[in-house]
Amino acid sequence: MISEPRTVLLAQSADVDSVQANDDVKPRALEFLRRVRESVAREFVRPCRLEIIQSIPSHCGFGSGTQLGLAIAQATSVLSGEPTPTLETLAGRAQRGLRSAIGLHGFEKGGFLVDGGRAESNRLGTLVARTDFPQDWRFVLAAPRQFIGLSGEAEQSAFAKQPPMPLSLTSELCRNVLMDWLPSVIEADFARCSESMFAFGHAVGEFFLPAQGGVFAHPRMSQWAALIRRAGICGVAQTSWGPTLAALCPSQVAAGQLQRDFASDAAWGDCTFNVVAPLNCGSTVRRDAVDTACDNYRKDDQATGSGKSMC
Repeated sequence: MISEPRTVLLAQSADVDSVQANDDVKPRALEFLRRVRESVAREFVRPCRLEIIQSIPSHCGFGSGTQLGLAIAQATSVLSGEPTPTLETLAGRAQRGLRSAIGLHGFEKGGFLVDGGRAESNRLGTLVARTDFPQDWRFVLAAPRQFIGLSGEAEQSAFAKQPPMPLSLTSELCRNVLMDWLPSVIEADFARCSESMFAFGHAVGEFFLPAQGGVFAHPRMSQWAALIRRAGICGVAQTSWGPTLAALCPSQVAAGQLQRDFASDAAWGDCTFNVVAPLNCGSTVRRDAVDTACDNYRKDDQATGSGKSMC
């Protein structure tokens, strides 16, 4: 998990449910709130006012829907005085995690996570490994300004058209994760982690090539990946359906230099470049007095403490 972009929301008791958010986020927040209200026990339904203070961009490969849905499910539960629900309960209320549980486990725990998939269709994917990611390492996130990744019906259609993943590829990916990538994170072996990250992402990208048109979803990102690989930056991979790519750097200094090199280059003005840190904790809940909470969230960046925080 990474520290940015993140979801931050403020929840307050109210006479009726309402949502304050940007126009592109508000419909999704209202839909998640509706789902939660339909699934929670009546004695724990307490009307609330939700303000989405920060949100993750949609359809860029960050799992924005999962983080928003879980944040709303958790915030309404806290406000209603409900005994702490399980992650599976929150996921069911938000109707998330039907295909992958990685975003759910990330919401709860943060860090470097390995999802083992589902043994039963009605259960969440099993978290088989979780470890802290080296705190000094950084990612540079690159994305084209005018492009969104697959989602919704288009995503479902893409999966439906894909043939089953060959056992040989599944075995290769499992070997990579369990024998190279995960150990390299635990041992803070930057070079080994970089190569494992690229190998995993490239193998998955080749499998989904028919759906996204290439190993990476956008030609500009393919150009960027090739360019930085030639420059010696080995760890680059696409986030989910993309179009965002993440490049692994050994320090804030190295990541900042990479970001500045491209952000200041007019030839790359059609793309964005941002440095983000790893996130080794799950969501946080802060219970503040209603009259001060909103100001604290806007003024004190440290108050949130997580990529998926709420009050």
